[in-house]
Order: sequence, then C-alpha cells, then structure tokens
Amino acid sequence: MKIADGKTVTIDYTLSLKNGDIIETTKDDEPVTYVQGSGEVIEGLEQAVAGLENGTKKDIILPVAHAFGAHDPEALLAIPKTDLPPESLVPETILHANGPKGQTINGKVVEVKEDTVIVDFNHPLAGQELYCAVHIIDVQ
Repeated sequence: MKIADGKTVTIDYTLSLKNGDIIETTKDDEPVTYVQGSGEVIEGLEQAVAGLENGTKKDIILPVAHAFGAHDPEALLAIPKTDLPPESLVPETILHANGPKGQTINGKVVEVKEDTVIVDFNHPLAGQELYCAVHIIDVQ
C-alpha cells in the first residue's frame, strides 16, 4: 500500500544535520507512527514519503523551508529582567511561555543586557537544512 493522506504510517528514521550530527533517531527505540497529511511530522518529510510503500528506505534532504523554516529575527524578543525569575538571567537558559493559543513556546536566552534579556523564540533547528534517512515499516 502506498503512503497517501489519511493513511497511518509507521517509520524508523534518523534525522541529522549537514555535518552528520544526529539530532534524533528511532534506531534504538520504537518506530514512529503518524497519520499522513495531519501535520504530525515535518511538512517536508510528509511530502518526501508520499507514494512510498512498505519496506522502502530513502535518504531525504529537507531544505530549510520544508523543515523548521528560516531563522526569524522578529522571534528575538527583549524582555525586561524584572519580568523573569533571577535564575533565568543566564545565557543558554531555556524559558517556557504560553503562546496565543495556549501552547507552550520555548525560548533560549541569548544575551543578558543591563535592563533586558534577549530571548530567541525560533525553533532550535530553524535555518538548518536537515537530512533524514527513513525506512517505511508499515502503511495502513
């Protein structure tokens, strides 16, 4: 059976950066199951596996636009120090905030200034081309 919207797909995968650093893999864990076309996985991955069948193995390059998008300078926000707990006033600290729809948004402290803290709310992989080795385990 071929992968198409609405089909339940089970895959093993290894996601890595251009330099070969592995970001995530199911190699030593359970495969991932998702519904094709539902937005549960990266858009570029859904597009790349559409039409593949059980047993297929494929190496995929996910360009920035089809992975986590470009790094958006507008996602860098200056937050007053007084609005943050003192322990978060350290570069590389990960902060958690609520988005407009109640979702959790993570931000990373990138700079501490005199009165403000610069927090980057871009996805950590924004601006990165990604490489994904997939093995289609099952399509239903």
